[in-house]
Amino acid sequence: MRVGVVAVLFLGFASFAGCTWSKPKPARRILVLALDGGTWDLLDGYMQRGLLPNLAKLRKGGVWGPLKSIKPSSSPVIWTTVATGKTPEKHGITFFVRFPTGNTGQPVPVSRTLRRCKAIWNILGDRDKDVAIDGWLITWPAEEVYGRMITDRAHYGNVEKESFPPGYMTELQPVPIEKVLKVMPSFMSEDFDFGHMDRNSKDPEERLNFLVYDRFVRAYARDEFYLEAAERMLDDGPLPDATFVYLRGTDDVQHGFWKFMEPDKFKGVTEEEARRFGKVIERYWQWTDQAVGKIFSHFDKDTLIVVLSDHGGGPAVGKYKIITKEYLQLSGSHRNTGILIINGPGVKVGKEIDFASVYDITPTLLAYVGLPVAEDMDGRILKEAFVPGIANGSAGTIATYETGKPKPIEAAQPDKPSAVDKKVLEGLRSLGYIN
Repeated sequence: MRVGVVAVLFLGFASFAGCTWSKPKPARRILVLALDGGTWDLLDGYMQRGLLPNLAKLRKGGVWGPLKSIKPSSSPVIWTTVATGKTPEKHGITFFVRFPTGNTGQPVPVSRTLRRCKAIWNILGDRDKDVAIDGWLITWPAEEVYGRMITDRAHYGNVEKESFPPGYMTELQPVPIEKVLKVMPSFMSEDFDFGHMDRNSKDPEERLNFLVYDRFVRAYARDEFYLEAAERMLDDGPLPDATFVYLRGTDDVQHGFWKFMEPDKFKGVTEEEARRFGKVIERYWQWTDQAVGKIFSHFDKDTLIVVLSDHGGGPAVGKYKIITKEYLQLSGSHRNTGILIINGPGVKVGKEIDFASVYDITPTLLAYVGLPVAEDMDGRILKEAFVPGIANGSAGTIATYETGKPKPIEAAQPDKPSAVDKKVLEGLRSLGYIN
């Protein structure tokens, strides 16, 4: 086995706009950038105002459109569907948590060992494609890949099996709160006392302190960790054939701060609160665009870039209103339509596409690199995104990429519980995903 090097993300995509390809051929590399909760309802306006120059150039030089999600709107389920092209019933990740037999009814966060089929990085690695995975949901405990992997629990620090090869980048420590506090004035006004915070307090300042810590501090620290990991990976050798990077903070801040952005849709939001927090979501998207833009600059034009979200987002009003008392601090909720941008060699320029779904990403990438799509996958090739001769399904189909009989869902267990299970559950509860 050859251990490849992880590198993350992108190219000088601006050069794509207006290009013509006399003899189209696929790119040498693929980058998939996963931005949780991305919604055109926000991004369209931000791009029109010039706030997201990197993503806007990428969209202008390629194809874009809505991306249909699935229900239930559970990020672990959806991102595993993206990576496998299969239904939750097939891939085995069906919720945020599971309830193992003999565990007295206590929930345990789902883990990669519950996945019952190959992800696209396994399929590509089996064909000697060097892969890199950074922070993708439900990758802990790390599996052996033909390349490098930093799992979705590495940001907690010193977690067993947090990466592959074993010990890879373990010197990268969690982002300290002091670093987050220094950047907070760029996102919101005024200081906070995190020694006095309680989401159920009668004191509004204590509730706000909790919200800022829970929905901003944690979100920023997590994303900053994986962005730093990405930068280090880029300096760690040649770029991989396929890179997969996941950032979650955009969804976190949308859950927490939507009511301050649109106070007229909610009761009880004061003018002062709207002033202090009304720009958090917008500025977080700006920061995300700037951050990934730095990584994009490491790559040349011979790269296919796919930017997508698992679902969309919107205000928690009407049928999306949050009624559970413990989670009334949240004001943003999911929508069933996310975002999709594809840019790179062989991609049409300036075209909007429709009817794409989260099931279609893996089949499309396989077809793009000239591999057959498995008949047991549930998506299709997005042929309409490409010029003739690219990703047209000419490699045909294969019955399956699986080998052997898949293990039953209940039989799939991690080697042993993670030391950070409680922290994972705490985060899920704070978002209202579990009780």
